Amino acid sequence: MCEIGGMLRVAREESGRSIRDWARELGIKSDYLRALEECRFEDLPEAVLAKGHLRRYAEALGLDPEPLLAQYPVRPTFTPEDVIAPERRRGRPWLWIVVLAVLLALAAGAWLVLQSPAAPEPAAIELEAPPPPPPPPSDAELSVETVPPGATVWLDGFRLGEAPVSGRFSAGERTLRVEAEGYVAYEAPLTLEPGGTRHLKVTLEPLPAAETPAPAGPPKLVLRFSERAWVRVTTPEGAKLYEGIPKVGSELEFPLPVVVRTGNAAGVRAVLGGEDLGPMGGEGLVVERRFDAPAP
Repeated sequence: MCEIGGMLRVAREESGRSIRDWARELGIKSDYLRALEECRFEDLPEAVLAKGHLRRYAEALGLDPEPLLAQYPVRPTFTPEDVIAPERRRGRPWLWIVVLAVLLALAAGAWLVLQSPAAPEPAAIELEAPPPPPPPPSDAELSVETVPPGATVWLDGFRLGEAPVSGRFSAGERTLRVEAEGYVAYEAPLTLEPGGTRHLKVTLEPLPAAETPAPAGPPKLVLRFSERAWVRVTTPEGAKLYEGIPKVGSELEFPLPVVVRTGNAAGVRAVLGGEDLGPMGGEGLVVERRFDAPAP
């Protein structure tokens, strides 16, 4: 392979493109480019056109075309005997005129081709990637009204305010709580779907009415022991209700009326009908006392 074809082929292979790719880009037949790489100059058109193809191909491949053009073989367009032996053409002088006219036309065409600017490379079209789809919504719309109105609304322990309330909140499993004075608090799990809408109406139940305490029975006597003390408790008629030494800190309760006798009056405290009457007497004193129901 000649040096022209070798340099063209190596440069083209380094470009990573085929002969067909370059032929399409330069507007030159792929057969001509292949003939240049294989040094088949006889398959190329006139020298003027062939050198024009060689120049454009070399420049496109990034080669200096001048050394390659200098090595291009000279190929005469007509044989010397056509000039030396004009007598053979005697009788047909018009043929020379036609040949010269054709050669001149071809030369003019080649000159125009060489002078014309190389076909510009097609501009690369940058396709703008489509914008990514918007992310799915991660919150939800929630509104809460209550009966009675004005109850306090909480979501996961965060106070939203007094009903009615509304807003956008993070989706997921949440806990809703509603409170109002005089009503049973409402608390329940709540599921908020991403992008969804929830409207809730919470009706609170009133607190049950306080039970009226049962009327108190007849007043009783309560004996509280702050010290060790012997004590005997009887009815006014003498029936014994209790006798002994209770534990310190204990209490004894008896219906009225009763008679209480103690050997350490300071250690026994009497409470009559819920009223504290204080110790029954002084330290170490023996005291007997009757306790009746207070007058209505």
